[in-house]
Amino acid sequence: MAEEKGQNKLKRALGFWDCMGIGVGQIIGAGIMILTGISIELTGAGTPIAFIIACVVVLCPSFVMATMGAAIPSTGGMYVYVRDYIGQKTAFLYLVLFVCGQLVLAMFAITFAQYTVELVPAWNATAVAFIILTVCFAVNVIGLSMAAKFQNAMVVVLLVALIVFIIWGMPKVDYSVFAATADNPHPFMPNGIIAFMTAVSLLTFATSGASFLSELGGEMKDAGRILPRAILASTAIVGVFYTFMGIVAVGVLPIPEVAGQTLVKVAAAVLPQPLYVFFIIGGGMFAVATTLNGSFTWCTKSLLVAAREGWLPKGLSSVSRFGTPWIILTIFYIIGAIPILTGWSIRTIAMLGNGVSLIFFLFPLAAALLIHKKNPVAMEKSVFKVSRTTLITIGIIAIGTSALCAWLNISDITNSWIMIVIIGVAAVAYAHWRQWYMAKKGTPIVAIKEEALSDTYGR
Repeated sequence: MAEEKGQNKLKRALGFWDCMGIGVGQIIGAGIMILTGISIELTGAGTPIAFIIACVVVLCPSFVMATMGAAIPSTGGMYVYVRDYIGQKTAFLYLVLFVCGQLVLAMFAITFAQYTVELVPAWNATAVAFIILTVCFAVNVIGLSMAAKFQNAMVVVLLVALIVFIIWGMPKVDYSVFAATADNPHPFMPNGIIAFMTAVSLLTFATSGASFLSELGGEMKDAGRILPRAILASTAIVGVFYTFMGIVAVGVLPIPEVAGQTLVKVAAAVLPQPLYVFFIIGGGMFAVATTLNGSFTWCTKSLLVAAREGWLPKGLSSVSRFGTPWIILTIFYIIGAIPILTGWSIRTIAMLGNGVSLIFFLFPLAAALLIHKKNPVAMEKSVFKVSRTTLITIGIIAIGTSALCAWLNISDITNSWIMIVIIGVAAVAYAHWRQWYMAKKGTPIVAIKEEALSDTYGR
């Protein structure tokens, strides 16, 4: 029996640099390649500043999750925080919205295919998207350590591609574009403050992602120290890269030529052909592949915990000999494959998936407001010291900005709010029924401890 339990545990395999690779890869994705041009269309030369502000905005929820993760590192961290500090049924509602939000897996795969087809037009985009989704799924089934190595290798190439873009582009920047003139007295906000803030809101998507490292707390070697450093450092590093890329994107070609365009046009203007191809592959394609691979790495954790507690059939929580929850990985693989194979538009996937993601992210942010009151011992012992006032202040700011961005994303999709309400009501009804049913069977749903999932970790 002891051996069986040991086989059913997750492995503590992730060190700081593994987490940095996952975090950087999770942040750098389709957003930088697509949203930079849209930001230029909205606010012109203000794009680099919009990147800086977007990074600061994203650091608020990242800071909150880093604080929670350092104090209570857990597998499926966000689900665990909602469960323990708000309630079990609310946590299940969070989980349902979380699963729905993973439609973005398809968005990453489709974007990868778009860059691939730009280099090889004869290839079928749907087939390429399905293949990259399958490859990342297979790598994660083999094991978290293998997925982290795969991620780190791609992140190195990705960062080199971004550095090449910056180094070759910076000398060609016309810095006069940032200066006020009689024709353009407000170069950073040519279309006004509202357009500038809209650009900031869009770019938060490009700079977010590291917070989901909190889902892997139970699989880190020393989560109390590694997690906050990895979340904050990966966000800050990517923010610096993005700011320099924004300067190149704005300053090399006339703004009307790059407004609304991807970075491909700027890359063609500043890079020789071999480096241009390298940028498309190592920058555009790897940016999306690292985000897709990183998503598979963390997205299973909350569902794994919930299944073992009894909210779902416990068979779903089965862990393979590689130490990975292969059945749950397969569920998310199917969720990502359906929009690809049925021809959903990438705009619908992006707006709906990102909007739902921002909604479910409100739950763990709300849980953070209660942690000092409900678990003062954990906060006192945490190596990442944060006062109650500081955490609540930053948490409220994070909730407000996330709610606003969620509304902006979802409101453009017809009947989206009706669909979300229906899903929410169904989730709450199921949670009540499941709790009653499991209690009647004599196996009530009980929150499991971290030790039931993985080896005890030291702090």
